[in-house]
Amino acid sequence: MARPFKCRCICSKPKTTCFVPQNGVGSGAVILGYDEYEVIRLLDYAALTQEQCADKMNVSRSTVARMYDSARKKMADALVNGKKIRINGGDVIVCNALKPECAHEKHCCRRNQNEE
Repeated sequence: MARPFKCRCICSKPKTTCFVPQNGVGSGAVILGYDEYEVIRLLDYAALTQEQCADKMNVSRSTVARMYDSARKKMADALVNGKKIRINGGDVIVCNALKPECAHEKHCCRRNQNEE
């Protein structure tokens, strides 16, 4: 019997959810899930380790590795083939308040929303 699916915890949904190639030569789009976006944000932008990312998202480190691999392949497809990147979907739980561990996070999405 398979393990039950665990929802992934994300800070918030991104403000920008679509990126379009400027020259418009390519066709099609790739869909990056909110969870894949969050993995890219935490690993590449916030420079967390996979273990730290897994703790923040309430998933295993191996799940983070799979999401990261999937997100990188999708972004490579979009960049090489001139496709749109849309960020949408996925089984995620969005934080409803600023967590204590995010108090010193400069780019915490929740903090940025509260400042508007």
